[in-house]
Amino acid sequence: MNPSTDVSHPAPMSCLRSSEGRPVPLLGVSLSGDVMGGAARLVVRQRYRNEERRPIEAIYTFPLPSEASIAGFAMECAGRRLEGEVKEREEAFRAYDEAISTGHGAALLDEERRNVFTASVGNLLPGEETVVEVAFVQALKADEGALRLMVPTLVAPRYIPGAPQGDRTGHGVQEPTDAVPDADRISPEIARVDYGITVDIVFDLGREVAIESPSHAIEVRREEGHRQRVSLRNDRAALDRDIVLLAAGAPGVQAGLVCDRRPGEEGTFALTVVPDLFDAKRAAARRDVVFVVDVSGSMQGESIDQAKRALRLCLRHLAEGDRFGVIAFSNDFRAMEPALAPFTQRTLERADAFVAGLAAHGGTEMLGPLLAAAGMLGDAERDRLIVLLTDGQVGNEAEIVDSVAEAGKGVRVYTFGIGTNVSELLVNDLARRTQGAAELIHPGERIDEKVTAQFARATAVRVAGVTARFEGVDVGELAPAEPPALVDGEPWVLHGRYGAPGVGRLQLRGSLRGESFYLEVPVELAAEASRPGLEALWAGARVRELEESERGLSGKRAEAMHKRIVELAVRHRVASKHASFVVIERRTGERRAHGQPEARPVPVSAPAGWGMSSRPVAPMAAFAAMAAPMAG
Repeated sequence: MNPSTDVSHPAPMSCLRSSEGRPVPLLGVSLSGDVMGGAARLVVRQRYRNEERRPIEAIYTFPLPSEASIAGFAMECAGRRLEGEVKEREEAFRAYDEAISTGHGAALLDEERRNVFTASVGNLLPGEETVVEVAFVQALKADEGALRLMVPTLVAPRYIPGAPQGDRTGHGVQEPTDAVPDADRISPEIARVDYGITVDIVFDLGREVAIESPSHAIEVRREEGHRQRVSLRNDRAALDRDIVLLAAGAPGVQAGLVCDRRPGEEGTFALTVVPDLFDAKRAAARRDVVFVVDVSGSMQGESIDQAKRALRLCLRHLAEGDRFGVIAFSNDFRAMEPALAPFTQRTLERADAFVAGLAAHGGTEMLGPLLAAAGMLGDAERDRLIVLLTDGQVGNEAEIVDSVAEAGKGVRVYTFGIGTNVSELLVNDLARRTQGAAELIHPGERIDEKVTAQFARATAVRVAGVTARFEGVDVGELAPAEPPALVDGEPWVLHGRYGAPGVGRLQLRGSLRGESFYLEVPVELAAEASRPGLEALWAGARVRELEESERGLSGKRAEAMHKRIVELAVRHRVASKHASFVVIERRTGERRAHGQPEARPVPVSAPAGWGMSSRPVAPMAAFAAMAAPMAG
């Protein structure tokens, strides 16, 4: 008998149900993999089961780290494992849709944002389980003496600016707007959910390290050599906060070159420079700093307290001769003073009083205050900084980053991502585009160390206008194509491709305190070397950079860039907003479904520590609360 019409498979009444009373098809999520040599290779496995009497399509919107490269997609069903392939986004959807329409099984992975993805599992049969597997690689950063791994688990509610406009193409609770046309694809329903996540990650860093977590209670088991296996103490946790793991005592980022190449094929390299630019005789530059703090509704609870504490610490890192301003924003914004104030004991006390009176409510209209802050920083003879404190939960990230980078030329933005569910896409991109730096602060982490580290970067000696030129070796497609500034003590990384092995040198030139700077780095590109994940890291970084460039193009140039991005993603098997993973399960006999499956969007948990989730509230009411105007 065809399972799609077999009424002898009643839907259990005890399973988790959505707000519409239907069973939720997601049973649970697992995170596994290893951390070696400053990089993580991880796999997210999502287990689905159909508890209904007819085939369904499970649709789950979930996050991944914005700096990760998605390097694999697979489906396990009916005792078989099927590997996915990368196709142009519309082509992938057509292949998926055709398979579903003709009774076969299929899974699709679409990128909505660099940190938001949608998995669709079509024709999930009654009583059957299917596992979807997403593999990704991520370079890790040293964070105050510890290697930091952060994996988000929840696409949290975010503020959607703009007026309603456009047709729906997703299943989210928000409507598309003129500012965020894909709002319905990045706003899953919030509900009380029962599924959770398990963790099994092996750290092998070549030395003894102390692994701890400010986000979860963990168990660490020592294995052979320096291997340490990390799991959750309670086996399973809610998907309501970022997973943060810190490996204290891990080796710092080392200068040098690593390669990945098979004989006769094109290779990939990553070159790391840790510049020593310290000059004890250098006089400290006079700074103009505007602090911009998010006091919107999503910052309610512990986040606003952390932001206020961090801001007070930031103020105490100013020095005589500095000038500063403070802007708080939600649905509107207000400044402590209309212009920059000299840093004195009196103005510090006035700033402390301003900060003490801040409370979280309203929407997250972030662009206006950031542009106002850039407008206050007009003196190009001084060091000009914006310090942003936020959870980053907005829907118009690209607009904010592009506008601030254009309006604030010469202004560096230093960001603090605060809370249990930081949208680090905005936090990282805004810092990177403006040559600043980002810090993430999860509840339980030491805020004073984070603030000290940020201001050390902000005041460090730097080489601007860096150019990179290779001699003696033929390299191509560098990522980033425009090298960032060299900052004293901060790792500077360049990825690229090469066709033939060889020995040469990299020449770095720039401007250091108004004088010419030159650094020569020896380069040896290996004929044969293995560095798993390196090609995906390069391809992901290159794709992200091209997508960013595409936003400023139109007409034939935009079409050519779109084609280039798709070709790159398909060739190197990485995800892109223009290229999706798809996998098809060809079925025969009774396993072949009939008719169109009904869509079952998977609801998600409310964020941990989110003030609006501390009392019963309907999802749309919560969003309405976020849009309330700012008082004062």
